[in-house]
Amino acid sequence: MDQPLMQVRNIKKYFPVEKGLFGKKTGTVHAVDNVSFDIYEKETLAIVGESGCGKSTLGRTLIRLLDATEGSAHFEGQDIFAMSQSELRQLRKQMQIIFQDPFASLNPRMKVSDIIAEPLVTHETIGRKEREDRVAELMELVGLRKAYSSRYPHMFSGGQRQRIGIARALALHPKFIVCDEPVSALDVSIQSQIINLLQKLQEQNNLTYLFISHDLSVVRYFSDRIGVMFLGKMMELGPTEEVYRRPLHPYTKFLIAAAPVPDPHARNQEKLILEGDIPSPLRPPSGCRFHTRCPYVQDICKSQEPQIQQIDDRSVACHFPLE
Repeated sequence: MDQPLMQVRNIKKYFPVEKGLFGKKTGTVHAVDNVSFDIYEKETLAIVGESGCGKSTLGRTLIRLLDATEGSAHFEGQDIFAMSQSELRQLRKQMQIIFQDPFASLNPRMKVSDIIAEPLVTHETIGRKEREDRVAELMELVGLRKAYSSRYPHMFSGGQRQRIGIARALALHPKFIVCDEPVSALDVSIQSQIINLLQKLQEQNNLTYLFISHDLSVVRYFSDRIGVMFLGKMMELGPTEEVYRRPLHPYTKFLIAAAPVPDPHARNQEKLILEGDIPSPLRPPSGCRFHTRCPYVQDICKSQEPQIQQIDDRSVACHFPLE
């Protein structure tokens, strides 16, 4: 492959837990813990895992909506975490985010035209007429009628609001977009429309996506590579079809098995069921994070954290990959 658009190395994001009137620190949430990967230009890298595994925190940390605790993220060779605010302001034109909730991510007091134009007002020194033309172009691009530009967010459906959020993210011609579960709050019938729109926009604008989701059927259809996270750790990373056909990590195997299959003949087939509760990120288990739920656990798994192994074009953090 070519040089990565973004290189992420040993990124950590911890949140202190405070209690009481004087904010006494009582623990630390290990939201993202020592995660590394590359993202290549024009590809879609999906990050999947159960709720609370650190997916959204990872995405927001990469574009510095949250400051990392440790690690580095280089975008086109520039270290995002080492930048000053003025340097970061320039880079933000290249990196945008589409938020999960189209109801909460739009200002209810602003007209649609003003919401979409907000990045242009903040970052671009262009005239009013140029802004209006760009807003009209973006609305057409995402499938919204220009006549809706003077309406407010509450006058739109969930799918239309997400289109507004996508238009806003595209306003500055970015190269890299974090899609933070962009369809999870939408009806199933609308989800496919938004996914198809994102694919079309990627082809037209040469976009690179970090696509965060818990819907494995969407991820399989939409992504080039997939990273599987559990309790802040990256368990497996590789080409999407290979990961689905032959998972190397036990957690990946159970995660894929848990996805519903649209086949009535499969109803009576025995399913793999993952037992036990997710450990607390406040007190992650020693050794492998997954060992408390893994049916293949051995003594070494309980005491020693597995190193990342490279198997062909896959990487897996497991002492005993499912070969």
